[in-house]
Amino acid sequence: MKSIANLLVLFLIFSWYSCSTNENNADWDTKESFLDSAIIKISQQKNTNKRSELVFLDSTVYGKKLNLKQQIQIYAYKSGIYCFHLQKPDSAKLYADSMLYILKDKDPQEFPNAFTYAYYTNGDALYANNQFNEAYTYYYKARQFNSKIKDYCSLKEYSYRVGMILYKQRKFKDAAENFRQSLAESNLCAKGEQFANYYRKQELQNNIALSFYMQGNHDSALKYYQKALDYISAHQKADTTTFFYDEMAKGVIYGNIGDLYKKSGNIKDAEKNYQKSININLHSGRETIDAQFSYLKLAELYAEQKKIDQLGIALTNIRKSLDELPNTKAEIKWNKLSWKYHDFLNNKESAYLHLAKFQALQEEDDKLNKRIYEVDINKQLELLEQQNQLHIAHHENEVSKTYLIATAVILFLIILLSIILGRNWMHSRKHIATLKELNETVKTQNEQLEIAMGALQKTISEKDSILKLVAHDLRTPVASIPTMVEIIIAEQDETQKLEYLDMIKSACNSSLTLIAEIMATADISNKNIEKEPTLLNEFINDCAAILELKVKEKNQQLIVQLPDTDISVMMNPEKMKRAVFNLVTNSVKFSKRDTTITLSAKIINNKAFIEVSDNGIGIPEKILPEIFNISKSGKRKGTDGEKSYGLGLNICKRIVEAHDGSINVQSQEGKGSTFTVELPLT
Repeated sequence: MKSIANLLVLFLIFSWYSCSTNENNADWDTKESFLDSAIIKISQQKNTNKRSELVFLDSTVYGKKLNLKQQIQIYAYKSGIYCFHLQKPDSAKLYADSMLYILKDKDPQEFPNAFTYAYYTNGDALYANNQFNEAYTYYYKARQFNSKIKDYCSLKEYSYRVGMILYKQRKFKDAAENFRQSLAESNLCAKGEQFANYYRKQELQNNIALSFYMQGNHDSALKYYQKALDYISAHQKADTTTFFYDEMAKGVIYGNIGDLYKKSGNIKDAEKNYQKSININLHSGRETIDAQFSYLKLAELYAEQKKIDQLGIALTNIRKSLDELPNTKAEIKWNKLSWKYHDFLNNKESAYLHLAKFQALQEEDDKLNKRIYEVDINKQLELLEQQNQLHIAHHENEVSKTYLIATAVILFLIILLSIILGRNWMHSRKHIATLKELNETVKTQNEQLEIAMGALQKTISEKDSILKLVAHDLRTPVASIPTMVEIIIAEQDETQKLEYLDMIKSACNSSLTLIAEIMATADISNKNIEKEPTLLNEFINDCAAILELKVKEKNQQLIVQLPDTDISVMMNPEKMKRAVFNLVTNSVKFSKRDTTITLSAKIINNKAFIEVSDNGIGIPEKILPEIFNISKSGKRKGTDGEKSYGLGLNICKRIVEAHDGSINVQSQEGKGSTFTVELPLT
């Protein structure tokens, strides 16, 4: 549909590959070289001869050592000139083949940019020669490099080229869909601001309009033509450096709009748009081929209106352009119009010559078109997909074979090594078994020793704490007895003697109580404790009956709460009563007079819970972590000054743990405490 524009876009697309998703590959140098500058300079020339451009390009690179990118660049540019401008697809294919030749020893996976560029260039050369099956095969190969990574800048080129093939096959609806797909991918292209992407997008809008026009949908065609013109005008305002190319693009669109007006019978506007297209592009170095077709369409209007003089001038000017830049399709129309022109002039001999030439060219073109229409892109795609899958399957098969051989070798080595190791193991098996047995014995003895050492250390620590406690708490009352005896001997007042004797009795009772507490801790362990089935409710009631007198000493009330069903619990009743007595006695000691203490029991999830709660002075948060240990921090006086030895809660804990249970406390200073004993039912 365009020639010089395609050449320009082909070169600029080359820049995309140099900085696209494959930019880290070794095949592409992203720095601009002297060749980049030279080609850009050539592309910016106006009204130049393409053959002179080739000469200039050859002189630029003469004697210079070119890298891979520059070699690919040279061949691609030359192929583009022969393909799009000079209309010599065979020469274009030679340069495209040269690109593949310099890549013949390269791995496509290591040189994806170079191969992608070479495949598209070969496809374009084959397309120009109407070898659509072969062209599509190269387009498909190029697409494979970019489909997985979704490089929209490259994928849009594939969709565009498929659309061009379908358009040439007169499958205009399918062509429009591919052009739309390419336009959508252009909008997703990350390099959307680059000139090549802009130029491709305006061309795609023009091609979509052409496809609609060929389907007879003139309204949609005009809509897309106008979109393309507006898009170009907006770009001209934003970037004046590309004004030359923008005007060429407009010239192409004007010629296509002229077709719309001609079809609708608006001859005046049709002539006007054809003339605008001709004035812009019928010059060397521009969209000359497109302008030739616009001029031929204008000449057809002259022929239809029998404007013989204007027709003659048009045919003369078109002939000059065709001599400078041959165009086979245009030659057919030119000979047809020349036949009519000479027929108008009654010049039968010339008319006949042009008619014969027209018929011969038309016949050749019909044969070519027949080959074009026989190509089925969908079947070709399906065939290529199948071939690709077969290639993948073959590759996977080769990989599988390699893995299989490697596995077999490894398996053989493993078997061989196993035999050697097995023989050695047979000889040393007895020693290994003996060593293992000794190791297990040592390990077991070490573990037992560690447990025994831990228990011993714990016992020693507890004994040390008890000894310190005994030394501290027995020293004062025992030391006071001799002093008070001496006082009694010297005292004459019998009443005073009785008071001193009461004090001696109280000191002795305190000492005996402390000694009883210490003795109670001596025989508590889960080994020497004997358990028996005990009814929980009955056990709690027995405890409450005994504790009733203790509670009444401070005019307190003991509330008992029991479950509806009496459940049997495995315990040592005497030891567990001591734990409950200690907990209730603690609550009495640290609760004020006239308060309530609750003793409750409940069964939850196959476990028995005994709780003692009060509304007493509570436990300071800082001593809560050590409340069940033997320590001086736990020795607090009760609300009436009752003495505490700091052993009671430790005894409770040891009794409960000897029953495989646990004990915990929740307390808030100033609001009271709740002690919970948890015991297994079995």
